[in-house]
Amino acid sequence: MQLTAEELKLLKKHCKIDHNSEDDLLEIYYSWAFREIASAVTDKPSKYIDWFKSHPLFARAIYPLASYYFENRIAYLDRDLSLAPHMVLSTVHKLRGSFEQFLESENDEI
Repeated sequence: MQLTAEELKLLKKHCKIDHNSEDDLLEIYYSWAFREIASAVTDKPSKYIDWFKSHPLFARAIYPLASYYFENRIAYLDRDLSLAPHMVLSTVHKLRGSFEQFLESENDEI
């Protein structure tokens, strides 16, 4: 998934980096986070890409998760790598509720 320049800049802020040498890696982690979060909300994430990209809660989850992947790309003995940021899980639950409302409103229009 290709990041816009604005999205890449924001992801770099989350990762606290200011160089360009790992941009390709950041795009991979962003793509992983996108698929992980979207598939936690619906079993047809590719059908609703526009909805996810436009939802403010999605951005609140994707950047911390992508930066978590980046920060934990190298394992350290003193770090517990089993837990992603708690805020991501909380936001995914909220996204599920919002997505259900979106689907209901789509069904009402039919």
